[in-house]
Amino acid sequence: MLETLDKLAAKTDTTTSELVRGYVEKGLAIDGNREDIDFIAGMIRQELTAVYNAGEIASIVNHGIDRLAKMLMKIGKINGAVFFLLIKVLMNFVNEGSEDRFDEMVADAVRLGVDYMQKKDFQINSFLQDTANLLDLAEKI
Repeated sequence: MLETLDKLAAKTDTTTSELVRGYVEKGLAIDGNREDIDFIAGMIRQELTAVYNAGEIASIVNHGIDRLAKMLMKIGKINGAVFFLLIKVLMNFVNEGSEDRFDEMVADAVRLGVDYMQKKDFQINSFLQDTANLLDLAEKI
């Protein structure tokens, strides 16, 4: 190890002692930062638990997550329905469709929107790029 340090010191135009001192200082700084991070994290934990207990914090976080998930599901369902309804409306505009079927079209569009939302993330891109399938689904509305 001493030979390696001597070679590195010669390459960097310094003494082996200075090189070793530099490594020791870096090591101490890393350990000092670790202690600071642990101290700060402990203070944050202490302040949070002084106001809330762990169960209350988990309950607040879980309530927010559940609320967001429900809102996202509502948004996704209506977006899916609007997507398919728009396709069908455009097709009817071209084909002179009647307004009598509007309620049926909306129900079908919502069903397709729900089906769309049940797809996995990795399936979405290929599903949206399959225009033949999209037109077929819209035609069924």
